Amino acid sequence: MPVVTVDLWPGRSVNQKRRLVAAITEAMVEHAGAGSEHLHVIIHDVAKESWGRDGRLGIDNEPDAPVAAPAPAAKAPKIFGFAHMLLQVRDLEASKQFYEGLLGFTGRKAKPLADGRPFVPFRQGIALTTGGPGGAPQIDHMAFRVSGVDALAARLKDAGVKFFQDLHDGIYGRTIYVADPDGNKIELFEEPR
Repeated sequence: MPVVTVDLWPGRSVNQKRRLVAAITEAMVEHAGAGSEHLHVIIHDVAKESWGRDGRLGIDNEPDAPVAAPAPAAKAPKIFGFAHMLLQVRDLEASKQFYEGLLGFTGRKAKPLADGRPFVPFRQGIALTTGGPGGAPQIDHMAFRVSGVDALAARLKDAGVKFFQDLHDGIYGRTIYVADPDGNKIELFEEPR
């Protein structure tokens, strides 16, 4: 956006300044290809004795000091809500029949989990897998979609929270797995933008 700055000695009337702005705008549109709606003319009243070059018109060859952009304000981490729950079950087929056949859950396509266990997700927010040999059925973990997962991970580390998995790129985005006070596994992930 073109900006024209004009230093004038004090005493010019508002109408004189308006006419000067109109003349500069007209000249910039005609000779410099500037759009009048995107041109800014700034007029400063400056005492003549403080002018450089003894008040004479001239070209300033000094480069402007770089203007640093303000740092973006850090947003506080935010939990959006429950995302999913992975249930560890004894009999995958019986559980699949219960959720799909009896409750009417809708299945989704999926690959096995990274550790090789089967993974049966449903559109309703839960998924099924098998536990270890002889393991009791339990909730494997609860997951929540969040924003600011990096800041949240740092805050949880500072608080001494147990991490099952440090910050990493998971299947849903940047992810951490932490323990609640009872040892329940909680997944916190931030989806890619």
